[in-house]
Amino acid sequence: MHAGHALAAEPQAAESVQQQSADTQSSTAAESVNPQRARREEALKAVSVTATRGGTADPNRTAATVSVITSDDIDENNAKDVKDALKYEPGVEVRRAAYRPSGITGSSGRAGNEGINIRGLEGNQVLLLEDGVPLPQSYAFGSGSAGRGDYLNTDLYQRIEVLRGPTSALYGSDGLTGAVNFVTKDPSDLLAIYNKPTYFSLKAGYDSTDRSWGSTATAAFGGDVVQGMIALSGRHGHETDNKGESNTLGASRSTPDPLTYNNRSALGKLVFKLTPRDTLKLTAETLSNANSSDGLSQLGGAYTWSGYTANGYVTGNEVNSNRVQLDYDHRDATNPYFQQLHASLYYRNASTRQTLDISGANASGATSARSRINDYGDNILGGSVVADSAFSTGVLQHKLTYGFDASVSHYSTASSAGGEWTSSADGYPEAFPKTTQTALGAFIQDEIRWNKLSVVPGVRFDYYDMTPHPDATYEAMSASSTKPTSTSTGNAVSPRLAILYEVSPAFVPYVQYAHGFRAPSAYQVNSFYNPAGSYGLYYQQVGNPNLKPETSNSVEVGLRGKLGVGHGQVNYSAAAFAGRYSNFIDSKVVGGSLTSATNPYTVQYVNYSKASIQGLEGKADWYVNDALEVKGGFAWIHGTETKDGVTSGLDTVPPLAVVLGVKYAPTERWFASADLTYNSRKNKSQMSSSSYFSTPSYTILDLHAGVNITRHVSVTAGIDNVFDRKYWIWNDVRGLADGDGAAKIDAYTAPGRNFNVAMKIDF
Repeated sequence: MHAGHALAAEPQAAESVQQQSADTQSSTAAESVNPQRARREEALKAVSVTATRGGTADPNRTAATVSVITSDDIDENNAKDVKDALKYEPGVEVRRAAYRPSGITGSSGRAGNEGINIRGLEGNQVLLLEDGVPLPQSYAFGSGSAGRGDYLNTDLYQRIEVLRGPTSALYGSDGLTGAVNFVTKDPSDLLAIYNKPTYFSLKAGYDSTDRSWGSTATAAFGGDVVQGMIALSGRHGHETDNKGESNTLGASRSTPDPLTYNNRSALGKLVFKLTPRDTLKLTAETLSNANSSDGLSQLGGAYTWSGYTANGYVTGNEVNSNRVQLDYDHRDATNPYFQQLHASLYYRNASTRQTLDISGANASGATSARSRINDYGDNILGGSVVADSAFSTGVLQHKLTYGFDASVSHYSTASSAGGEWTSSADGYPEAFPKTTQTALGAFIQDEIRWNKLSVVPGVRFDYYDMTPHPDATYEAMSASSTKPTSTSTGNAVSPRLAILYEVSPAFVPYVQYAHGFRAPSAYQVNSFYNPAGSYGLYYQQVGNPNLKPETSNSVEVGLRGKLGVGHGQVNYSAAAFAGRYSNFIDSKVVGGSLTSATNPYTVQYVNYSKASIQGLEGKADWYVNDALEVKGGFAWIHGTETKDGVTSGLDTVPPLAVVLGVKYAPTERWFASADLTYNSRKNKSQMSSSSYFSTPSYTILDLHAGVNITRHVSVTAGIDNVFDRKYWIWNDVRGLADGDGAAKIDAYTAPGRNFNVAMKIDF
């Protein structure tokens, strides 16, 4: 169902682009000419793969809004994680709530970088891939909350490709509103820097937002036949700073709770150039992220249960991921049937474990404890084959892209609450049974050109089957459920049609229609939880085998081009889009009473709502001359959601965002840049509840600079939020209520003035 090959469909084409880029850097190292324009031009050529899932194409002939964040961008901004890497992309956000868990069900911040929001939708509604391999799904239960962004390490990426708009016609499920692919570095990327058979680099840096130190060591070797690389990366840090000032115990605490984290990852690749036309690549990657926190905001009488007051509140998170991938590429322009073919086979296993330990005492001095352990496992084995065929029929030129994907995923969960849960013999129930999901997909897209006109029809068929494997524990738990476990199957047809007309390179209007879908998650189809009155209340969660896939229908009208202005050049794009989303899956109370043992309060995932999202977005990059670059962009999105006939604002839609940046780099030796970020106020009329806290507007100034001390040693540094502005990011704090009080609201503020610095040595 997912894109086995995904956004970086043609590594050799990308390698060629990156080789040219590296050659440009090498040839101009001693000259006072900035290669920034050449690098950006080459990056844009690589991005075109995102929208076509085939070989490279002219971005001005692409009917989609695409963006790229290169490794140069990541290094120059000292981006320590995916939230930093994407912060200058309007309309694209990474949600990360303040780490402030509460009670035995509060999970605020435990998902870390939860996922990526594109055009107002997020979570599992956005397709996230790493080298074409789907990232694990997000999942939440009780005090546990597993996100998606913590499976990523920006130090390993050659580029991040962002495609806005439904992507199901090429990639299948989850692409309701966009896709992001994180493309890791290849040996050729590194060896081309100095055109030598070996390469080594060591990068180390500090970021004051969380007092973190990070370092990455990379080595590569190879020649014309065999190439290899290994990258080792780690970061150690603490809680993320905010603008809170109350450093006390309990609910009045507004400063962050103490936290310590350790992140480690490793990436290795071997590339075999079997013939001038055939390449085989083996990739192995492992990642381990862990943190622990002392919840001081829950002490001092803030959290009590059954007469006990908490005097200790400790949480722990551990995220692990291992990936192995084998890619085969064939390129032969003389082949009469297909000129490019990519085949991929991959396996990823990922897990999240989250713990909570609470200790307390009552008025008489007696002690008690509560604990929670939540485990989530997400494994996938998959593969894909994608081919390109170019041919002509009369005056029409065709570029046919076609292929298929297949995957088998296995999901599992387990939760423990010590002696509080007694419904199973071994003490830990599963929120949903172990589930195997099989997904098959096939697609075809034809880019038909006639002079300046391009028509791009495409269609994809997907089939999925979810089969639960309940063990004795789960069967004992769910024996009383009104919705017994069952299989769930479904299919979807996802069409797409785009039309472009290149009036001139400076003026290329386009229009496209696309359909998207997202299959239900395993825990939404089959789930059961019933504490059987253990807490004096009677409630349960039950599954729903009749869930339909979420769907979207989107229309986009856009304009893009590149034109000369004075001695420079402007690349620009603008788009207006509108989408209708149906069968949104959400939890809903379907009956029962909290006081009834025979008819408990019942919650179920149902196709509960529909949504409407419209917006405008645009971006421009002006290379004024060889030394000066000015860039800017904006995204305005409006969304509504309708539940049970009642329409309100869609909370996941961010307010108006505008970015403006200036970069000055007169020589290869140094650069300096300034970036302004503006977000408007989030109006209560655009929320689902008027009781929510309305985030004020803000404007943030960031400054960055870098210098090449020698050819092999460089230093970059930055000051973010230069004027120490107190502000809140809507999607990080949404759901926070006016009635929560000033202390809690201040606890969710973004960092104040902060700085970062890094040094890189390579040769």
